[in-house]
Amino acid sequence: MHLPLRRFLPLLCSASIATVALPASVHAGDAPPALDWPKTAPVYDHVVIVLEENKDYEQIINNAWTPYISSVLCKEGAVFTQMFGEEHSSEGNYFWLFSGNNHRIGFYDQMPQHLLKAPNLGEQLLKNGLTFMGYSENLPAVDSTVVVWPPKPDRALYARKHVPWVSFSNLSNGTSLPFTQFPKDAAGFGNLPTVSFVIPNLINDMHDGAPKDSVPAGDTWLKENIDAYYQWARKHNSLLVLTFDENDNRGHYQGLTNPGVSLDGPDAEFRHSLQNRIPTIFAGAHIKAGEYPEGKGITHVNLLRTFEAMYGLGKSGDQQPNALGIGITNDYVVTDVFQ
Repeated sequence: MHLPLRRFLPLLCSASIATVALPASVHAGDAPPALDWPKTAPVYDHVVIVLEENKDYEQIINNAWTPYISSVLCKEGAVFTQMFGEEHSSEGNYFWLFSGNNHRIGFYDQMPQHLLKAPNLGEQLLKNGLTFMGYSENLPAVDSTVVVWPPKPDRALYARKHVPWVSFSNLSNGTSLPFTQFPKDAAGFGNLPTVSFVIPNLINDMHDGAPKDSVPAGDTWLKENIDAYYQWARKHNSLLVLTFDENDNRGHYQGLTNPGVSLDGPDAEFRHSLQNRIPTIFAGAHIKAGEYPEGKGITHVNLLRTFEAMYGLGKSGDQQPNALGIGITNDYVVTDVFQ
């Protein structure tokens, strides 16, 4: 369902909403120099980033539907109270997190027509002698480029649109793995790459089904599949990041979103979609538990900047323009959650 855009033109104009993608950064080149990282902040041996799907902050944080997330990760971790996705639909947000750009492919979840050469987190890690892997549930084979699997869309569990690293030519073979290869215990966690992404399937990422069903299912999956890593990480200089691509988009908007949109006023569901607030938690070693607004807020790009700064990597892409317009800067790095 897509609501007529002209109904919302006054709101769009007053919010300075950009409804087109950024110019795609598809050419190879050196990323700008790394941002500074405080000497007192940790440099983690391992970071695991788990991406879930299409849920509001209130549907996840301190919610009865999420006993594991709320009673463990929220209680022991840093909860970002003003974290925003960059757009609707889903796909572009993954690319923003991985490369600081949507490469003109995200709004309708279309696959790239060619491999991208732009700087990205995985490429920068490898270029600097560090390591990267993506682990995707139900990926049929290492480095598979299938769009969905199984190959019938109404039965698909794996979706390439959630796996951005497959679409870049500057990553080495063997960086896209089935989740079955993710370690299960302490003996394997120490062999994880510097940075890993974990992509649950379309059931376990909370995407499919009513929230009252999909959210508890995803919470259970996290407890059963990720908690062992988290418990290990707390004692082994490592970090778990739980984040989401976008909110539940009840207003059925497609395009770049704007974290500066007020939720007060008419067309509440459309405003909710435009704001695109999502849950995000850092949990692990050296984390000061609590709630963190981070000034004007943060986006996936600021998570990217944080890990680029942590590991001394060049910057990939730029801040989403509407976030930039309300003062969420391109170079903002999260540092206040560490001890």
